[in-house]
Amino acid sequence: MARSDMEFSRRTILGGAVIAAGALCTAGRAATSASLRDRFLLAPGLHYFNAANIGPAFRSAVEAHERETQKFQANPSTQYREKYPKEADALRARLGQRLNVTAQEIALVRNSSEANTVAVRGLALKEGDEIILTDHNHPSTLETWKLRAEREKLFLKILPVPVYAKSAQEVVDQFAAAITPRTRAVFLSHMSNITGLIFPIADIAKLTRPKGIWLHGDGAQSFGWLQLDLQALGVDSYSGSTHKWMMGPLEGGVLYVRREGQARLQPVMMSHGYWLTDPANLDTAQKYEILGQRDDPKLSAIAATLDAHDAIGAAEVERRTFAIGAAMRDMLLALPGAKLIGTTAPGLSGPVLTPTFPGKDVVAIRKMLWDKGQVAVAGSKADGQVTIRFSPHIYNDADEIALIADLLKKA
Repeated sequence: MARSDMEFSRRTILGGAVIAAGALCTAGRAATSASLRDRFLLAPGLHYFNAANIGPAFRSAVEAHERETQKFQANPSTQYREKYPKEADALRARLGQRLNVTAQEIALVRNSSEANTVAVRGLALKEGDEIILTDHNHPSTLETWKLRAEREKLFLKILPVPVYAKSAQEVVDQFAAAITPRTRAVFLSHMSNITGLIFPIADIAKLTRPKGIWLHGDGAQSFGWLQLDLQALGVDSYSGSTHKWMMGPLEGGVLYVRREGQARLQPVMMSHGYWLTDPANLDTAQKYEILGQRDDPKLSAIAATLDAHDAIGAAEVERRTFAIGAAMRDMLLALPGAKLIGTTAPGLSGPVLTPTFPGKDVVAIRKMLWDKGQVAVAGSKADGQVTIRFSPHIYNDADEIALIADLLKKA
């Protein structure tokens, strides 16, 4: 074996990664990566690195949903369904406590895309008003804003935020320079689904709040793993989904709207309020969820998901997610022939990682990961280059990263 190959042995590949991942098993802490994986229905041999798309739901959440669906279908009477509005009230209160806001500021919607659309379509604007977006925005905001702007002659300013941002201040300065007297709203992804860039929302809010500029955070990639204090973030609205990093059921979403701003944001649909316990609640964030008949058993699944998170601890979920993301990043940075698209600046880099392989067929490499290792990832494009998107979570471990490193080295 040549010296260069010896230096890049399996142990070397994971040198820094294992150190980062070593925090995954803290002395005195109950859950190991293996025991956490047992809490999901993931098939043996599957190495799942696509939480940014769909995270596997906790086994307990799947079971709760199935149990309640059986009961619901056995007795779909209005008498049986009287319990659901109360469960929804309890869930809003629980989510509000988790996000450090009130239950009156929480709407239960179907996913973050729906929540984003309510925020995009509900704001009262006039011709010539300016909205600031970034090139990291998810299509659920970017494309919806383009549609509205074309119809209503609004002005969209799409900031090309640096993929390799070196500091939070560099990002904040870009927003400060972009804001004008015509600016009415700023919409951004809290963490980019493209590169894992974590936007310094609280610092951006210091620019927008004094000027009355609406600030919306798309939390599709942060809700569920990052501890969130929405009051401290200073956002006017914020979205989240249960089926990604929250590891809960499909079609479960959250929309937060600050109480003082609810008069500025109108609902985009009005139907029958199945989960309405009091007409007075139409003056709260519940007005954004009057969507007609819902999957009522989903409430039990979301509650079970929160139970599972509480059993691990929100701080522990965040710590482990950062640690496995750091382990993955260290491996990719040490891999010859790989180029990581995205910042490595402390505080700005989250657990979405998008490497490319200059001179190689990246699509073929992604296919090889699946064919030879059953490694589930996503295809993506960042900084104008075809990439592979890895989004590890708490059910992943250092052994899986070692497997991926070996496969990528051979490629």
